[in-house]
Formats: sequence, structure tokens, C-alpha cells
Amino acid sequence: MKKTWIPISAGVLICILLMTGMWVYYRVSTRGIDLQEIGSQENYDRHYVLIADDIGTSLWNRVYESAQQEAMSTGAYLELLDTNVMTDYTAEDYLRISIASKVDGIIMRPGGSPRIRELISEAARNGIPVVTALEDDSESERISFVGINSYQMGTAYGEEILKLLPEGRSDVLILVNANTRDTGTNLVLSQISNLVREQAGPGRTVEIEPCDINISENFDSDEAIRDIFVNRREIPDILVCLDEVITECAYQALVDYNQVGNVDVIGYYTSDTILDAIKRGTIATTVTFSTEEIGRYSVDALNEYHSLGHVSNYFNVGLEVLNRENVDDFLPQEEMQEN
Repeated sequence: MKKTWIPISAGVLICILLMTGMWVYYRVSTRGIDLQEIGSQENYDRHYVLIADDIGTSLWNRVYESAQQEAMSTGAYLELLDTNVMTDYTAEDYLRISIASKVDGIIMRPGGSPRIRELISEAARNGIPVVTALEDDSESERISFVGINSYQMGTAYGEEILKLLPEGRSDVLILVNANTRDTGTNLVLSQISNLVREQAGPGRTVEIEPCDINISENFDSDEAIRDIFVNRREIPDILVCLDEVITECAYQALVDYNQVGNVDVIGYYTSDTILDAIKRGTIATTVTFSTEEIGRYSVDALNEYHSLGHVSNYFNVGLEVLNRENVDDFLPQEEMQEN
């Protein structure tokens, strides 16, 4: 009997020693791991997602940073879902994933497609509120829109065009992002046209023409703007850009084709490139807005909806016009010191 217990005891002892060794190895190997590397252990009251169509631009980066800070300060977690990463996921795919994951809220630029509208309705049926940002789809079941009033934006651009109009006949070409053109964009174009035609004054004839630019690929936008300077019968006197990427492409084309001083450019937003171009006088002016407000208001809208069961249909973000007189107020402090 004793002989039988000896191997059993030895086996149990060996198992205990192996398990102890494995535990010690685990503790030693994980001792140096930073908790931030494996994700925060913090608990959040709500889980929101931001579906960004191009986080590579400074605009969306700043919107996300602001929204993330506001979410953290109010006990929510904001996850970024970027359609611009190296995957095959589209905004529609991310909407489906968010609905299936039963998130507590979605922030996105809708794009105006019928399928996106249907998915927003599906999210609403599943109790998931959707906030549209930067551009709206009023026909969808989104709970609120955070962005710029189309009438105000059209007025701001129209007033800047009027300041640049020469005497006699002039051509104004308005470059629009074809991928995000919607009802709001059309209202902006309509207000620009109405204001300029009404206030151009005697002795001025203004031709205003919109031009859709496909910016799904950088090459496409560069090529389309190149055609304006190379193949167009007449180069426009004023180039109005209603998109950040288009503004930067137009600025580069202006330099490449030696048209600085011949064409006045009115830009959109305030990336570092655009600010530098205004500082140099290559871009006459740009119409911008607070990305901090867009991010913060978007999260506030979701929080308010969860707390009260309803929320304002529209959060207005103010506009600001930048030119050489006030651009220094927006330049980074270190750049100001260099200059």
C-alpha cells in the first residue's frame, strides 16, 4: 500500500511545483506591462462611436480629440471607427457593426446615401441615437445635427467674394466635394449666388459656376484641379473651395502653375497648410469654424438625449473668417516665435 502512495504523492508534488513555477513565470513576465498598453480598466456609463470618413485630415482629428475629451469628462467612452484605415470597411459597415454591438450612441457625417439613411433608421428602432456632424441628413431619423448653418456659410463666402470682385466681368468657380455634396451644400451654393448677384453693384458682371471634385483619391482631386489651370478655356478670377483637401490642392496648383496673384482663392477650414498659405498671401481668406464645439456638442447631444429622452434638433457652430490681418491669432505659438 505504501508503495502505491509513493508515486501518487510524487505526481501530486510535481504538479504543484509545475503550477507554482508557471504562476511565478506569469507574474514576472507581466510585472513590467503598462496597463495602458492593454486598455484602460476604467468602467464607463456609456459607449459611443464616432464614424469618421477621413480621420487623416486635421479637421476630423480635432473633432475626435474634442469629442473624446468631452466623453471622458462625462463618464462615456468614445470609440473611433475610421473608414480611411487600410480595411475594406465602409461607413455602412461600421453602422451595421455599431448597431449589432448595441452601442449607446453614434456620431457621423451621413453622406446622404439612401442606405445610410436606412441604417440610421435601423439604429433608431434599436434605441441607438445618431447625431450627424458637419453635414446633415434632415430626412433621416437622426436625433440632432451639429454643424454650420448653410445660410450663414453661404453668406460668409458671398461676402468674401464681393470683397475680391474686380470691375467688369469676372468668373467665380466654386469647388465642391462630390463625395459629401448634399442638400446643405446646395443651400450654400444658392446663397452664395443670390448674395453676389444682388450686391455685385453696377459695372460688374459675375459668372458663378459650381464644380464637383472627387476626392476619394488624392490623385483624382489633384488631376481635376490641374485641369482647371491647364485645360479650361478661361482660368477663373476667384476660386472658392468648400472642402479642406480641395483647398490644399488648389493652393498647390496655384503655385505649380504660376497663378499666384492671378487667381484669388477662398478656402475652407484652417489646416497648417492653409494657415501658412494665408500668411504668405497665396490664399486670400478662409472660412472656418470651431472643431472643438463640433466634437463637444455632438457628445453633449447624446448625453442629453439619454438623460432627458429628447434633445435640440440643431446645435449651431459659429463661423469665423481668416485673412492676413488675423491669421497670426490662429498660428501655433512656436511658429509665431519663428516669424
